[in-house]
Amino acid sequence: MNDIRFSLLAGWLCILLVAGGCKSANDSKAPVSLTWEMGNYDENGKYYENSFVVKNISDAPLGKDWEIFYSQFPRKILPDASSPVKVEQVNATYFKMYPGEGFTSLAPGDSLKVIFKCDGEVPKNSHAPEGAYWVSQSGVSKGKPLPVVLDAIPLPVTEWQKSAAQKTYDTNLRLADARTSEFRSADIIPSVKKVLPADGEILLEKQLALTFHDDFANEAKLLKEKLTGWFGLEIAPEAPVTIVLDYLTDDKKAVNEEYYELHIAGQQIRISGATSHGIFNGTQTLLGLLKGQDSPLRLEAMSIEDYPDLLYRGQMIDIARNYTTVDNLKKLIDILSSYKLNVLHFHFSDDEGWRLEIPGLEELTTVGARRGHTVDEKEWQYPAYNGGFDPFSATTGNGYYTRAEFIDFLQYAAERHIQVIPEIESPGHARAAIVSMKARYNKYMDTDPEKAKEYLLSDLQDTSRYISAQAYTDNVMNVALPSTYRFMEKVIQEIVAMYKEANVPLTTIHLGGDEVARGAWMGSPLCQALMEEHGMAKAHDLAEYFITRVVDCLQQYNLSFNGWQEVALEHKPETHTYLSRHAAGINSWKTVPEWKEDEIPYQIANNGYPVILCNVNNFYLDLAYDAHPDEPGHFWGGYVDESKAFSMLPYDVYRSSRTDMAGNPVDVSAAGKGKTTLTASGRENIKGVQAQLFAETIRGFQWVEYYIFPKVMGLVERGWNAHPDWETLSGVAEQQTFDRDLSLFYEKISVKEMPCWSRTGVNFRLPHPGLSVKDGLLYANTPIAGGQIRYTTDGTEPTVESALWEVPVTCRSAVVKAKLFFEDKQSVTSLYMQ
Repeated sequence: MNDIRFSLLAGWLCILLVAGGCKSANDSKAPVSLTWEMGNYDENGKYYENSFVVKNISDAPLGKDWEIFYSQFPRKILPDASSPVKVEQVNATYFKMYPGEGFTSLAPGDSLKVIFKCDGEVPKNSHAPEGAYWVSQSGVSKGKPLPVVLDAIPLPVTEWQKSAAQKTYDTNLRLADARTSEFRSADIIPSVKKVLPADGEILLEKQLALTFHDDFANEAKLLKEKLTGWFGLEIAPEAPVTIVLDYLTDDKKAVNEEYYELHIAGQQIRISGATSHGIFNGTQTLLGLLKGQDSPLRLEAMSIEDYPDLLYRGQMIDIARNYTTVDNLKKLIDILSSYKLNVLHFHFSDDEGWRLEIPGLEELTTVGARRGHTVDEKEWQYPAYNGGFDPFSATTGNGYYTRAEFIDFLQYAAERHIQVIPEIESPGHARAAIVSMKARYNKYMDTDPEKAKEYLLSDLQDTSRYISAQAYTDNVMNVALPSTYRFMEKVIQEIVAMYKEANVPLTTIHLGGDEVARGAWMGSPLCQALMEEHGMAKAHDLAEYFITRVVDCLQQYNLSFNGWQEVALEHKPETHTYLSRHAAGINSWKTVPEWKEDEIPYQIANNGYPVILCNVNNFYLDLAYDAHPDEPGHFWGGYVDESKAFSMLPYDVYRSSRTDMAGNPVDVSAAGKGKTTLTASGRENIKGVQAQLFAETIRGFQWVEYYIFPKVMGLVERGWNAHPDWETLSGVAEQQTFDRDLSLFYEKISVKEMPCWSRTGVNFRLPHPGLSVKDGLLYANTPIAGGQIRYTTDGTEPTVESALWEVPVTCRSAVVKAKLFFEDKQSVTSLYMQ
C-alpha cells in the first residue's frame, strides 16, 4: 500500500497497453524509457531541479522527430536554451519534452539526462510525473501515441519523517492515558444522544421476524438485506426475536424529522419514528450495535432516544477530474448512509471533465467526458492528472453517466435517504463545457451558424489573460453571451426532467461560483460592452450579474441554489437580499487560520445566508492524512486526518484547528479572540457540515475509499453531535476531555468499523505507529485496537513476517522501521532514527 506511486504507474501502464491494443512488435512500443528524479532547491531556494533520464531502448538511433508527453501537477518550467531536450507546459497538468537545436542523436542503449528547473516542490511520491507516452513525427507510426515506461525514483527521507514517529508516539500515549471508562455495547458512530440501560439481553441466532408499518416497507427491505448480508440472519415469518418498525406513539417527542427511538426488551426490538427517515436512522443504529461481534450476536436491553443536531450532513464527490462508475458510487452511498449522512454533493463537471449525459448537448460527453492525445481538442480534451492517451480506454480520465444510469442512481440514493445535489460548475471551473461547446461550434459553423452559436460559452474575440488556481487560461464562461444562459437553462431543464422521471424531489442545484481567476472577462469586447451598458465598474460586477441571472432561471423551476462561498461575498446590499432569500446552502471552506479568512463562514451566516461548513482544515478529505511522502493527497491546506475532522466545532470554528498547517499545537482558547461571532440569526443559519473529496490525486475507486475512511468518521460524529463535552471547556480540562473523547472515537473505529470494512470489501487507511527508544528499549503504540505493529532494525521494510512488537524490547539500532497491520491492510512506514 505504501508504494502508491509505483503501483499506480504500473497499473495504468497495463491498462494503456491493453486498451490501446498495443502489441509486442517494435512499432507498437516506444523506443525510449524514462526515469524521473526530483532534485534539490537552487541556491536561492526558489526553484528546484528535477530530471528525466531518457534511454534509447530500441535497436536504432534516436533522431529528432519525436515528442514525449506526460502529466503532472501544474508547475512553471524555466526555459533553458542550452538544454538539448526542451520541457514545456502544454496545458495546466499536461507537459511535453522534445529535441532542441542541440540534440543530435541517441544511440541504442545510450541515455541522456535532461535537467530542468520548476517552481515549487514535489513532497509526495504520488505527485511524480505519470502517464508518459511517445509520439513520432515521421515514419509509419507518425502521430501514433505509444506508452512509455516511466520510473520515478522515490523521494529521499524528509525531516518530517525523522521526527514523526516520536511525535506520533507521544500523541498516542496521551490518548491512551485519557481513557476513563470501559467500552460499552452502545458506543457506536455517530454517538447516540440518550441511552438508558436495562437488565437482560437478547440473543440473535439464525432467524428473526420483522414486522413493519406499510409506510416503512423500504426501510424494512434495506434492513433485511443488511441483516442477511452482513450477519447471516434469516428473516422468517415467526422467530424467537421480532423487530418492529412503526410510528411513534407520541410524535410530539420528535425533536426533528430524523428523530427515532430504539427499545430492546424481552424478545422484541422496536424502532419508532415520526418519518421514514427517522425509522431508517434507527435501523442503522441497530446494525451499528451488532458490528464487531462474532456469532452468536447479542444485544443488551436498553432504550435509545436519538436525533441529529444538524439536518445537513454531506459528502461532496468529484467525478469530473477522475471518473468513477455508477456502481462504485452506489457502493459509497450505501456506506455513507449507514452512518446517517444524508446529502451527496454530486460534482459532475469541472475543467477536466463533464460526466452527465445532457440530451441535445451530446458534445458534453462525446468531447467533455473523454481525455486523450490531441493537438486541437476538437474530438476530446487533453490528458490531465492521470495522463493516458487513449480517449476510449477504461481509465479514470474517461466516462460519464447516461441519463438512465443517473435516474437509477437518484432512486438508489433516495431509498437510502440521501439527497443528491447536482453541481453545474460555473462560470469558472468550466473548461470541459467550454471546450465541448467550442467543438459543437466548429461542427456546425459551416452548415448551420445559428445552431453553432446556440450554446457557445466563449467569446471568440476575447483576449483576456488569466491563470486559474489549477493553471488554466481558458476555463471561465463568458457571462456576456446570451448563449451562456441558454446553455445553463438547457442543462437545468434536463436535470429537472431526470429528477422528475426518477420521482425524486429536486429542491436545489449547486451553481459552483468559485475561483474565477483575476483577469477573466477583461479582454472580452462583449463583457466590456455589458459593463458599460449596466454601469459596472469591476469584474466582480460581472460575476454578480451571472449568478443573479442563473438564480432567476432556477426560480422558474421553483428551485433554490447552492454555491461555494464566493457567491455570497462582496455583492451590493440588494443582491445579498435577493440571493440569501433563494439560497439553500453556501459551502464555506476557507477556514485555515493562517489565511486570515476564517471569519467568512460566520460573516456569511450573519448576513442572512444558510451556511454549510466545509472547513478545509477539517473536512477536505483530498488533503493528505499527513506529510509522509508515501501518503497520497494534497497539502496546500495542511493535512487532514480523522482526528481533525472529529475536532471541528460547528458553532466555534476558530477552535476547530488544534494545530497550525505545519502540525504545531495552537492555543485554542485564544483562537477566536477579536473575530466575528455568530449573531442569534446567524446561529440559526448554520445548517450543516460537508466533507469534500476533490479528485486530482485519485486514480481509482480504492483511493476514493482510502481518502474517505476513516477520515469522514469525524464529520459523521460532529454532524450528528455538534456540541461535544469539550465545546464549553478551556485549559487543561478542555484538553483532557477532548483526548478522552478522541480515544473512545478511535476505539469505536477499531472495534466496530474497521472489521466491518474489511468484511465488506471497503478500502481504508491505517495510521502509522508511534515509535520511541528510551534507555535502550524500543516502545511502540497505536490508537487502533486489534492492530499489530511489526518492525525491523536492519533498514528493511517491515512485512507481516517481521518481528511483532508487544512489549518494550532492547534496541541498539540506529534505524527502526515499523508498520501497523490490521487484517489485510498495512500502514505506511514509520521511521525512527537515533
